[in-house]
Amino acid sequence: MDRLFANLSPEELYEHLQSLDDGEKTIRVVGNTALLPSLGAVYKLLHTSREAVWDATRAERPYLPVAKTMSKAWCSPGTCLGRSAFVRIMRAAQSAGLSGVLSGFLDLDYLWPPGNEWAGLLASDFFSQDVSKKFWIAFVKEAMHLNAIDLHPDLGRLRRWKVYAHSSTVNRFGCPAMREALIARLAVLSSDKEAELDPMLNRAHVVDTLAVLMRLLAWCVADLTMGLWEQVERDGMAHDIPLQELIPAFDDIAQEWSSPMQSALDRLAKMAGWQQKQKATRFLGQLWGREGGVDSVESRMRLLRYWVQLKKGRPDFKTFLGLSRVIAAEKLRSADVDKDAMEHFAWYQAVILRVAETLTLVRLDLSKKGYTTAELSELMSIYEHEFCTARDLLGKPIQSAD
Repeated sequence: MDRLFANLSPEELYEHLQSLDDGEKTIRVVGNTALLPSLGAVYKLLHTSREAVWDATRAERPYLPVAKTMSKAWCSPGTCLGRSAFVRIMRAAQSAGLSGVLSGFLDLDYLWPPGNEWAGLLASDFFSQDVSKKFWIAFVKEAMHLNAIDLHPDLGRLRRWKVYAHSSTVNRFGCPAMREALIARLAVLSSDKEAELDPMLNRAHVVDTLAVLMRLLAWCVADLTMGLWEQVERDGMAHDIPLQELIPAFDDIAQEWSSPMQSALDRLAKMAGWQQKQKATRFLGQLWGREGGVDSVESRMRLLRYWVQLKKGRPDFKTFLGLSRVIAAEKLRSADVDKDAMEHFAWYQAVILRVAETLTLVRLDLSKKGYTTAELSELMSIYEHEFCTARDLLGKPIQSAD
């Protein structure tokens, strides 16, 4: 099938797949979500949607099918796209160099939707470094095997949980905080019914999934660092861990968690010349609203306070981008930077704000659900450990403080 995918045109490939006998086209759709949630779930976590992301992609690649067409496929895994949509998708995949990764799925007798969509994303230009791309595609393949083969429904619920608990993939990518407790809990369960009703098992699964996302975040940052390596060295940050201040941390003395959103706003304010003589929200509000007069300044300061306090709902990305553009203009005004580079910089700052806000909400939600401070601290510590691992594998190890 690899050869067919590479040698046939999108039109010929569509006709070939349509010509297969019904028996040859029968596949099993896998419903498990161990370690990897759907991309749709992750987009929702980030306060966006598949449709919004797809529309943004189509703005750069207008030849792709519209979001309404793709939505039908997302809602009904295994449903065939029409000829026109299929051809356009395959043409885009071949031109983007995704053929090698995607063709491997055509020989399988099962479909695991999260694996297919994650592999497509990771095989694109999501990462700038081949090492990052290969590492995460390899993980997706492991997770696909875990969900489709190792956790086959024929095994029964209790047996599947035991396989999950002892999986090397789960051990590597999940959250260490829950492993011993999960194995101990499974040792006292004796039936599928007990496994189905036991809340401890689902608690472990939730944190393991978030651990994967924390590891992915660390790799994203490490990958970006490699693309900016000369600047990183010039700034004396070769052995720093970027965005560490955004990761929720528990203060044993104050007995409270840090605020990632406050840290993110402090970070932005420093970029724009904040001397810490007033609160970051006040400083940023004055910058952001200065063109609109006093009322605008007060409105912006109030909005920034709401962000820190998690009031008035989640901000949309355009609002984050609006603030980031002001900061980009302030930071880069004396540099010889073109408009596209400035917009690129602002976009990344807006993404960082979204990540900070999401981390704040995730930690708060987990605390409300009864996860202990120790469990959450270990989950959050994954970012630092995985960043160091990523830098090692990318050929730029971080020197220890010792």
